[in-house]
Amino acid sequence: MNHRSLFFLCFSLACFLLFFGCNNQKLPPGIPKLYPATVTIMQDGEPLAEAEIVIINTDPSTNWSAGGTTDKNGVVKLRTMGQYEGAPLGKYKVGVRKMEIPDIVLPAERPSDPEGLKEYQRLVKEINENTFILVEEKFSIGETQLEVEITASNLNGTVDVSPAIRVNAPPIPRG
Repeated sequence: MNHRSLFFLCFSLACFLLFFGCNNQKLPPGIPKLYPATVTIMQDGEPLAEAEIVIINTDPSTNWSAGGTTDKNGVVKLRTMGQYEGAPLGKYKVGVRKMEIPDIVLPAERPSDPEGLKEYQRLVKEINENTFILVEEKFSIGETQLEVEITASNLNGTVDVSPAIRVNAPPIPRG
């Protein structure tokens, strides 16, 4: 078999798997058909990277939600129940939250010795004092005005959130 035939065979197999094999996820009973939907989050005309997104269907008879985290382009590839690729068709309320958390690593276990405990408490205080909410007022689904509709002909929505804020987040409880 020459290189050209081998390449064509591999290319054909890859295309077949891409179109027929990769999206064949096994869904639990009751989940409607999922579509490979995305939502782009914009803020002040720029993509909002590393924001948490949740969408909740506005139809009270369905309780499916989807979400994920935006990439550097502000795009989130939606996942239903946090694990299944895509989202059902429908109208959704959109919640968006982004926090800035300092790059401080706590020990896996809370120390028991006095010096270790003192350092641990200092680190927790530093984390709490330097954790900021950048976007959150729209994260409460009951209050958000942000909406997106996923249809068979439009699987990509765009949402523009309010200007950035920077307020201290409530303390993060640590054991």
